[in-house]
Amino acid sequence: MPNYAFTAREESGGQVSGTIMAASVTEATQMLRADRKYPTSVELAGETSNEVPEFSNTGIKVPRKDVIQFATQLAIMMETGVPISDALDCISMQAANPKVKQLVEDLNQQVRAGNDFSSALKRHPRSFPRLFTALIQASEKSGMMSKLIVRATNYMRDEQDTVRKVKGALIYPGIMMSFAVLTTIFLLAFVLPKFTAIYAAKAAALPLPTKILMKASDFIVGNWIALIIGTTVAAVAGFFYFRTEGGKRVWHYTQLRIPLLGGMFRKLHLSRGLRMVGTMAGAGVNLVDCVSTAQDLCANSYFRDLWSSVSDQIQTGKQLSEPMFQSPLVPRSVSQMISSAEKSGKLAMVMEQIAAYAEQELKEKIADLTRCIEPIMIMVMGIIIGGVALALLLPIFTISRVMSH
Repeated sequence: MPNYAFTAREESGGQVSGTIMAASVTEATQMLRADRKYPTSVELAGETSNEVPEFSNTGIKVPRKDVIQFATQLAIMMETGVPISDALDCISMQAANPKVKQLVEDLNQQVRAGNDFSSALKRHPRSFPRLFTALIQASEKSGMMSKLIVRATNYMRDEQDTVRKVKGALIYPGIMMSFAVLTTIFLLAFVLPKFTAIYAAKAAALPLPTKILMKASDFIVGNWIALIIGTTVAAVAGFFYFRTEGGKRVWHYTQLRIPLLGGMFRKLHLSRGLRMVGTMAGAGVNLVDCVSTAQDLCANSYFRDLWSSVSDQIQTGKQLSEPMFQSPLVPRSVSQMISSAEKSGKLAMVMEQIAAYAEQELKEKIADLTRCIEPIMIMVMGIIIGGVALALLLPIFTISRVMSH
């Protein structure tokens, strides 16, 4: 069992230091508290620094579902009056995921060392989104931490649910199209060559669709190595190109204008931005910081430009709704509602309501899209695979007619 060096304060207020044997930092902290000592630092004996362990610039990363579970537990315990350090102790002991345990222990060490909870969260930006840390920072000033943790948790849960639905809507057509393409390649590369020998002596009797497929089959069979290399190179080049700023803009432009899916992506990015601004504004964060956060966390370049324009204009004294009226990305009805909210002084509440309405519309759009895509994909697969099969069978009837004459 490792030895931990500690520095703590006694009930009398005096400072004491020493070492203690424990299985973990959390256990050492609990043992000290049970002995009526209140630790300010706990570390493995022999470490020369009094700092808590440092991580990379991006900190520890845990899945979003674990972050939501952690935030929910923390909010419930704080609502019942449990001090934040004790709540973190309890959560770290119950954590089944080692990374979650390590993350919570680091947060606890930071808090016990006298740092703000929001500062501790900022050490792990891959786990805690900027909106979450901004709300915690606002709550530290207002004294409403438990309520704002609930608000931040609800935001993350709604966001995760929305993104899951969007991914679900995209996965089905992707799988169907991939199946159709692979089936077609299989027929051209492995099935059609077997018919080629049969049809070779009857070339004059072959219909045009069969001749086209035979040429395509010969090309695939004769150049399969070059095709594999070319496809791999194109995929790698596309991967790196779409990671560049220019490539991202091309992809984001296509994303917003692709048939059937474009409207879904517009609603997704708009609702997420509005929800973010409304949630933060309702927590008392100033509007410039709200819009700046929405801009930084936006996943689409064109919506990021919109929030950048909004940020620039509200800093010059203009209303938030003015640049939205000018943007084709925002429906006029939404801009009008935001304008009315600004006049009534209820911007945060109205933006959250608009976001909820947009998210509901998005869910309906996804449901409609799923209903439309299924028959469309079945038709596409039927045309592709059925067309190939028909082109294979047509010569049989043609040849039989020629032979009968």
